[in-house]
Amino acid sequence: MTRSRISESFVSRLLSGARSKNSSLAGNWPMAIIVVLMMLASSGLAAAQQEVVIYGFEAGADGSNPVAGLITDGKGHLFGTTSDGGGNPACGRTSRGITGCGTVFELGPPLVGGHATETMLYVFPGGSSGSFPSTSLVFDASGNLYGVTSGGGTSDVGVAFELSPPQGTGPWTESVLYNFTPSAVGSSSFVIDAQGNLYGESDGYPNGDGSVYELSPPAVQGGAWTYSQLLAFDGIHGLDPSGGLVSDAQGNLYGTTAGGGTGNGGGCGGDPCGLVFELVKPASAGAWTEKVLYNFTGLNGDGGIPQAGLIIHGGVLYGTTAYGGNDLGDGTVFSLTPPKPGKGWTEATLFQFDRNIGGFRPDSGVVFDKAGNLYGTNFFGTMGGGQLFKLSPAGQGDPWTETVTYNFTCAADGCVPEGNLISIGNWLYGTALGGKRGDGVVYKFSE
Repeated sequence: MTRSRISESFVSRLLSGARSKNSSLAGNWPMAIIVVLMMLASSGLAAAQQEVVIYGFEAGADGSNPVAGLITDGKGHLFGTTSDGGGNPACGRTSRGITGCGTVFELGPPLVGGHATETMLYVFPGGSSGSFPSTSLVFDASGNLYGVTSGGGTSDVGVAFELSPPQGTGPWTESVLYNFTPSAVGSSSFVIDAQGNLYGESDGYPNGDGSVYELSPPAVQGGAWTYSQLLAFDGIHGLDPSGGLVSDAQGNLYGTTAGGGTGNGGGCGGDPCGLVFELVKPASAGAWTEKVLYNFTGLNGDGGIPQAGLIIHGGVLYGTTAYGGNDLGDGTVFSLTPPKPGKGWTEATLFQFDRNIGGFRPDSGVVFDKAGNLYGTNFFGTMGGGQLFKLSPAGQGDPWTETVTYNFTCAADGCVPEGNLISIGNWLYGTALGGKRGDGVVYKFSE
């Protein structure tokens, strides 16, 4: 498998455009705009808001390129992955000379008021054990961590793995739960239910449009996990899922697809603009049922091409689209309200981004703070390196109000925020590329 270096440089990411099945959009960026953005990034202008780098990765031995969001154990520790680094030579070197197949790391206190301490929990060795993790992790009730890699395994397209904490002293240990195949490549992080079943999404290249699958733990300790495909996308009902799933209290699953659907209004480069779906859990043994909740059009203020997952807040779904919205297609934040009797789900565009006045292209999800504000990140900011934004709730029928809370400069503060934010107390935590050494950072933010 030829490894994708999508996170290795800011320039390559700028030029990458949308997902491969929407590659016609990749040419939307005039070179002059990119040059201006890079000039702004190199200026190192300071920003006034309070962003603090709590850990900067260094030269790859401790990991490099944290492209996924973080999770917490609720005890003051953060956990995440780096898609590169770790020092294992089995996966060769990047163009910057970084060796390693990726890592799983923990950041310990102090997370507030100082810089965190990193502990590498696992360094991927490549080969059958997997390599290049690029999604976030999930805990089970026993403190085991689960995730996916994009390389390694029997088909060299990645594995689903479990990391078990040591009993007493010693290292964390990895178990490969499933080897992905070229027709079903793991593309998202997991969501876990009370029984320990894992649910994820697959890209489905080159033979399909993607799928949703379940990995069920063995009935007997040490047995094999069971893989079950719950849904195969077919284009009209969506294609290219990768943003991850979210579950409601009844165990139903919700997600987005970056393509497919019926919303082909011309707002997404001539292709369908993607959709929001629900997978209804069967009451007993039986098949899961897909419901298409909304088809994006990318026109008349509507979003298009969602590239991130959803959150559920008060029974309402919230998410982002990377395109659509204004006439330039700069992206949106949207909500989907559950149906009332005799009606379907109600979609509302909460905010349309506009490159002429601020950041744009939100390709990660949103998170609520304690006050009911929504936070997220834009791939493009006014200082060249991406942006962190806040949306404040409005009165009935009024639009939400945006506040630009931080513009990344591509200096020591990081460049291009990656993955979803996590809210803990009065702080937001996230990951970004770049930084002082160029290997990525973990940052916290508070107004």
